[in-house]
Amino acid sequence: MTIVDGILDRLETPATLTAHVVDPRPDPRVHGYAVQADLARNIGVADLGWLALTGELPDEHEREALGRALWWLAPLHVGEAPVHAGVLARISGAPDEVVPAVVTVALGQHIAAELRALAPMFAWLSGQVDEPPAVAVLGPDAAPAERDAWAELVADSARWFGRERAFPAAPALTRVAAAYAILARLGVGDPARLHAFATWARLPLALAEAACTTPGAVLRYPLDLPAYRYYEDE
Repeated sequence: MTIVDGILDRLETPATLTAHVVDPRPDPRVHGYAVQADLARNIGVADLGWLALTGELPDEHEREALGRALWWLAPLHVGEAPVHAGVLARISGAPDEVVPAVVTVALGQHIAAELRALAPMFAWLSGQVDEPPAVAVLGPDAAPAERDAWAELVADSARWFGRERAFPAAPALTRVAAAYAILARLGVGDPARLHAFATWARLPLALAEAACTTPGAVLRYPLDLPAYRYYEDE
């Protein structure tokens, strides 16, 4: 039998993997910072995420702004696809190690749809268009608490980013749109990092909802939601 080299066999490729974030030492390092000797003792989890995705530790204003964005992104309820997918996987008897994968894939699709819808908002923030898209703006029936939260964010944004880059008082943005707007003001503009931050913010609550569901409890699931009926063709 004659063995013939394939295309990949004829290419010169590196002999080692390139590590961009984690240096695998006995005490691993994240962008040069020792996890056990330094980060775990002195740095919060939000700081770790910022360090991982930007390469630097946040300053006081970046830390506060990032925390606001993550909390405003975090709540997804069981009626939304990523959480619902995790609950269905749990009810269906999926192994514990599979449920996070189901939720994460669904989150990726959910976030991709959000970013497509909010693309004009990012253009508005950068001054390319005059108005944000309607999907990003609070409607006339928004609760007073939602408008109060935006007003507070406007004031805080002046402190975080300076008055020239602060958010305008009007139009008021929705909670989710505002969270992405904060990330954009922090310099997070590329889709890969927006996906990473939004997934990181939402995954704990989505997995918690699935974890609170009894495995195999099909009869506890509302099978008629939404209401549907079968009709036979005559």
